[in-house]
Amino acid sequence: MFPIQGSFRAFPKGSRCCPFFDPVLGAHMGKPLRVLIVEDSEDDALLLVFELRRGNYAPVTKRVENAESLLKALQEESWDLVISDYVLPGFSGLDALKLVRGSGLDLPFIIVSGKIGEEDAVKAMKEGANDYLIKGNTSRLIPAIEREMQEAEVRRKRREAESALVRSERRYKRLVSAVTDYIYTVIIHKGSVVKTSHGPGCLSVTGYSHEEYVDNPFLWYQMIYEEDRDAVTSLTEDLRAGKDIPSLEHRIRHKDGSLRWVINTIVPRYSEQGELIAYDGLISDISERKRAEESLQLQSAALEAAANAIVITDSNGIIISVNQAFTRMTGYSREEALGRDLSFLKSERHGPEFYRSLRDTITAGEVWHGEMINRRKDGTLYPEEQTITPVLDDDGRINHFICIKQDITERKHAEQVLMQNTSMRKEMEIAKQIQMSLLPVTPHCLPGIDCAANCVPATHIGGDYYDILPHNEWLDFVIADVSGHSVGAALIMVETRSVLRAQLAALQGPAEIVSALNRLLHDDLSRAELFITMSYLSYHIPTATLRYTNAGHPPPLLYRHEHDQFFELDADGLILGVHRQVDFQEPSLQVQEGDLLLLFTDGITEAESPEGGFFGVERLRQVVAREHHRSAAGVIAAVMESVRTFTSSDAFNDDISMLLLKFGPLSSHP
Repeated sequence: MFPIQGSFRAFPKGSRCCPFFDPVLGAHMGKPLRVLIVEDSEDDALLLVFELRRGNYAPVTKRVENAESLLKALQEESWDLVISDYVLPGFSGLDALKLVRGSGLDLPFIIVSGKIGEEDAVKAMKEGANDYLIKGNTSRLIPAIEREMQEAEVRRKRREAESALVRSERRYKRLVSAVTDYIYTVIIHKGSVVKTSHGPGCLSVTGYSHEEYVDNPFLWYQMIYEEDRDAVTSLTEDLRAGKDIPSLEHRIRHKDGSLRWVINTIVPRYSEQGELIAYDGLISDISERKRAEESLQLQSAALEAAANAIVITDSNGIIISVNQAFTRMTGYSREEALGRDLSFLKSERHGPEFYRSLRDTITAGEVWHGEMINRRKDGTLYPEEQTITPVLDDDGRINHFICIKQDITERKHAEQVLMQNTSMRKEMEIAKQIQMSLLPVTPHCLPGIDCAANCVPATHIGGDYYDILPHNEWLDFVIADVSGHSVGAALIMVETRSVLRAQLAALQGPAEIVSALNRLLHDDLSRAELFITMSYLSYHIPTATLRYTNAGHPPPLLYRHEHDQFFELDADGLILGVHRQVDFQEPSLQVQEGDLLLLFTDGITEAESPEGGFFGVERLRQVVAREHHRSAAGVIAAVMESVRTFTSSDAFNDDISMLLLKFGPLSSHP
């Protein structure tokens, strides 16, 4: 906007004018008014501004003359009033009126035209125009504006009042729905109930109002769940007998038909002769507590029924719970295990560095997964596969550890026998080729993204899996590790790949995809006594947004070399195969040009040196940061060379898989 000095002066199309000093009218300090003028004539627009100033207004105006500029003005600025010509080149006042009304804005709309007949004026008024004037005879302009502005203000205040009423009603409904207790009174005459009264909270707890209880004195009895009525009525008999009665938990039938659990606390009132004349009660809705108790009972039963040993410790590693499978595996009873740390199972087959690395991992809030040799109560040694998951509170502090242990003695023996069979070795080599053929040798990516991948099985057949899955505007990345190094692990890996690809089109987002996989694979994993760790990421191509979910897998690393900064893409979620129903977290971050994303399995970080140390995440970070300038394939090659140098071997104890992406200029993505 710019001030116009002196008398009228032509101004460019679409420009605005502000209050100005007029040599005729003098200094102008009128009422502010923002007016959008739909007019193709600059002179006519200036005459309107002049009339507004004469009417003691200080107008701020903008002139538009087509639909595009009108819509833009309505969207970008606020206005008090629209004044429109009726006939414009390629546009009309009725068109402008429809656009204004269609915008949802409650703006007075006045037509000022020299070419409008009576029929057109009536049509415009029916379409929603507030008034119309003839050019050259605008004496009614100021009164019309004042009238319409007043009516608009009345409508605004009415809308605000209605909105405030709606908000007030919503607050009241929330307050009522939050009430879980109410007091009631039962009046007794000659041993019979003659009247009941119920406090205001009865509506939210039972669904019935106080008036409904007044109309039907027996409603309180009728709403008691049929199976619980005898227990409740026996309280009345005890009251008549003058006995002290405890609080009673029972069920009621809510007015909507649902069952609710309540706790009923009764205080009797007796006459001077000792006759029961009334009793007061407090009803508290305990439905949520009951549901929580039932859920805990189900979880406890599931833990007891689990085939794998499950140990829960506090944040210091002291055992607070074990299941029956633990007793069967170790020979130690529940009583012998509680209150101790797990060191009593040590076999001395692992050095201090092994346990130190394990402890560092879990106290850092990360999941540890691996194999170890432990000792039973009778002194015999046994191999076990173990996963330790930290449990965090709302503030991110560790408050428990959950340890899942599986005796793999038979599996180890079977693997040894299997590998000793030459014929079976050949068959497994063929199976390995089939398995490896399912992994993308040259991952499918986009222009501007450099992709590379590598898989090195520890044995003939491994359980690692990675993939890149393009669909619509998304590019999904997945890496997973099936427990064990057997044909069973490879078959589960193939099944995981098949289920994922079959279900991908019907699911949205990493959390939903991984949750569905867990449900679909749970039974097979339980029968095979296997489980899967997985990281699943979805890259939205148009916005360069990366969403991710983790199921107990080593978190992928995103390296931003501009700041020499690593991001661990971790999220809360349990490994697949433990529980059928698991909720997974789904954080997100914005990918930047030059970012490097590495998905990997724990075969890299747990690769052991001859001295028993682990390669670890920190060494992996150092290699990635040092070699980030190389191609994706070059970075992977550098990591593998570092692992071989660290272990002094080309053979590894666990499968090693990597999927690496380097994001080039984001504008190059289609």
